This record gives sequence, C-alpha cells and structure tokens, in this order.
Amino acid sequence: MPVERADAQRAIESVLHQEAPFEFELIAVSAAPLLMPLEAGVRNVVEPNRNPATRRNRAVSIATGEILAFIDDDAVADPRWLATACAYLDAHPDVLALGGPDPAPDDSTNAELVSDTLLATRWIGSGVIAHESRAGVFAIEHPSDIALVNLFVRRDAFDGFDEAIGYIGEDTALVERVMTRGRVIYHSGVRVFHRRRAFPGPYLRQRWRYRRKTGEMMMQPAYRPNPKIGMFFVGAALMFFFFPVLAGPYFLVTLILGATATRLPRRYWPMIPFAFAAHHVTYFVAIIWGAVAARLHGGRRS
Repeated sequence: MPVERADAQRAIESVLHQEAPFEFELIAVSAAPLLMPLEAGVRNVVEPNRNPATRRNRAVSIATGEILAFIDDDAVADPRWLATACAYLDAHPDVLALGGPDPAPDDSTNAELVSDTLLATRWIGSGVIAHESRAGVFAIEHPSDIALVNLFVRRDAFDGFDEAIGYIGEDTALVERVMTRGRVIYHSGVRVFHRRRAFPGPYLRQRWRYRRKTGEMMMQPAYRPNPKIGMFFVGAALMFFFFPVLAGPYFLVTLILGATATRLPRRYWPMIPFAFAAHHVTYFVAIIWGAVAARLHGGRRS
C-alpha cells in the first residue's frame, strides 16, 4: 500500500481491523518514514522513487503471503474485505486474480459525490465495472474492469508491475497479462470505499492525466483496442456534428442515467448533465492530446 496522504491512518486501521480468520501482514510503502504510530503487524517500507509500480514491486519483494492484496492510502476496506476475497480464491484455485467495487465513502462531500456519479453511471460514465459497483460475481472481459485500489493477485501469477509504464495503466497491464493465463473475477462482495477527487478542478485534472495516458498507450504497437473507447468516440463525433439536434437528448439521457447512480441530494440533480459535459469533453480532448503527443514524440525520436 503506497502511503502519502494524511488519511493513510484510516486505510491502515481498516486493514488491521479486518474480520479475517487468518493471519496476514500489512506493508505500507512511503517516500519517507511514516510519522504516525504503527500498530503491530504493520511494516513501513521507505521507497523514495514515486513510481507506483516501483513501490508496489518493492512491497511484493518482501511480502511472504501466497495472496497479494492491494489498496491505496485514500481508501478504506470493508471489514470483510480480506475474508471474502481469500475465501473465494481458496474455493476457486483456477482464479488467478480478483477485484471488486470501490464506491465513494458515506462521508463524501457533495463535490466528491458529483465525481462519484460521473464514474459510477453505467453506459456514459467511466466504463469501469469496479467504479460502477455492479452486483454479482463474474469473470471480467477487459483488464480495466477492475482497479488497483481493490485488487487481489495470487503470488504465483504475479509477474510484477511494469515500471516503464509508470503512473496510470500499470495495473491494467498486469491484469491483462494475468488474463492470458487464467480467470480474473469481479466480486461485488469484495469492497473498498475510495475517496474521490472533488469536482470540478481536482477531478477533471485527474481525468485529464488518466485519459492523456490512454491516448499515449493507444499509439503503442502492443495496444489492444478497447471497444468502449471506440463507442465513446463515435458518440462524441455525433455530438460534435449534430449538437443542436442532440443537445436536448444528451441533457435528458445524462440526467436520467446519472440520477440512477448518484447519491447526491435531489436539489443537485440539474447540474448532472453539465458535469457530464465537462467529463466527456475532458476525456475526448485528453485522449486525442495524448495520442498526438505520442505520435509526434515517436516521430521526432525516429
């Protein structure tokens, strides 16, 4: 668990207080020694390199367990997080990795709940099953369906996070490799509560970084096309060319779908379509920006 933020204590305590009928170890990775008091069972590993792949690989290198569980320092684990995941993996030896939902916590501000709505709304949101908090237990179809904030991997299936990828995408690359060797499962009972960036500024800046990285990776020879991105670009192109006709339907669709997923008070619902507009424009421009930058960089390098 890479540690940087002030709420890391909550994350650590949520893991230490798990209702798990077995022993486990917690390794917290930070750039400098943690100043907070650490309970028994917590190991603080100092790794100055801020590359999250490097930090997690460092933690795995000293871990002793057969199952590796990953959580971020801005998340809080459900009390049965470890027990539910490990019980499922024990009962299904053919499953190599497992992830679950990561909704915003109940004490989120309204600005954070706007962000959570944008991520959680099906069809028009993030497109990530874990962010949508879908119900059920099933094999994922795309490696981005689960997220590193809530991920379990068998040690013998773990071949390391790609440190060349750096921030954003290292988890998807790992899951993609694992999927070639066995099943990867989404389990709605394996839950963590993940703090969202507040809308608009912090959230949109984060989304810009994420989707710019998506555009860069799309230019890589090994990139596997994601049909969700293709569908998004078709919809964005239609909106661009037929905005006067589609603006009304866009407002209604985003309002109706967003209302089914949001936890915002009803008085804030009218702002949902405008939040989605900012969300979609950021995604569209950032992906193009990243793709063009990668192509130009590659051309100059050649």
